[in-house]
Amino acid sequence: MDILSVEKIILDYLSYSHVHTGFKVKEIKNETVSTYDGLYPSPNEGFCIFINMGRKFKVRLTEQEFGELLAKSLINKILGGGLNKDSIAKILSGGASSNEKPSSNTSGSVESKWMDVTKKVIDNFEGGYWNYWECKNHPWHSMYKKSGETMFGLDRKAGEIEKLGPDGKEFFRIIDDDKKKLGMSNFCSKWTYNYRGGELEERLKNLASKIMYNEYEKNMSNYVKDPETKKRIEGNEGLLLHMSYATWNGPGHFQKFAKKLEDAVKAGKSDEELLDIAKDGRTNTFTGAWAKATTKVNSLIDKASSSDIA
Repeated sequence: MDILSVEKIILDYLSYSHVHTGFKVKEIKNETVSTYDGLYPSPNEGFCIFINMGRKFKVRLTEQEFGELLAKSLINKILGGGLNKDSIAKILSGGASSNEKPSSNTSGSVESKWMDVTKKVIDNFEGGYWNYWECKNHPWHSMYKKSGETMFGLDRKAGEIEKLGPDGKEFFRIIDDDKKKLGMSNFCSKWTYNYRGGELEERLKNLASKIMYNEYEKNMSNYVKDPETKKRIEGNEGLLLHMSYATWNGPGHFQKFAKKLEDAVKAGKSDEELLDIAKDGRTNTFTGAWAKATTKVNSLIDKASSSDIA
């Protein structure tokens, strides 16, 4: 992707809110990118950072454009349910809010770890596309009767994904656009059962990870009241993977797994013991036809805990 392509993407990103009047783009090379694609305003510096497909760019906007983008980032957080007093302060200050302590490598860096950990969940445990309702070449079973169009475990109907915020809407908009582009007959021939999106896979995985991060944050807020338990989960990639996948398993399972970990933390258990409790919880919960998959999940939890995700 060249600079002109980046400028076009940025222009498309901004165009619905106002007329573009000019900006400068410079690629920042030799830096590790560990966050989601998108535009990130940096108010103290007067520019934005643009992340796209693992590449990082500095974007200098006009004062008007910068102000409107800053407002847009606030609006998106409100729509996504992720805004609170501290996050407003963080956006406006360009850094940590007055009540927020700097992140440490063990407790505050969950967002930077999340994309990598959650993509491993998607790649290893979540299926591709299913949409029997529109594509009759997809398999049918009575167990699917309450399900809707599904991709990477995100069920458009049962999960009401588009009601979760802008990322949920964008996720299925991308798929709908391919339906319009190809026509339904060609679409169903291309998007066969378990298809993973082809050239759209990475965009869809990024959005799925963002959607599930918001759900994870809600679950943590609802079910993990002990700060030390939160710190221990987010400081160990094996435990984080366990709770990332628990977000797909559903709030009931998340609450159950979180309670076991919280009780163990309060009892003074070590990280190694917490990992055993996490794996035992899965083994005892997902039995029968799920047993083989559970063994795979537990194996990946072990690898992740050693920072050795393959």
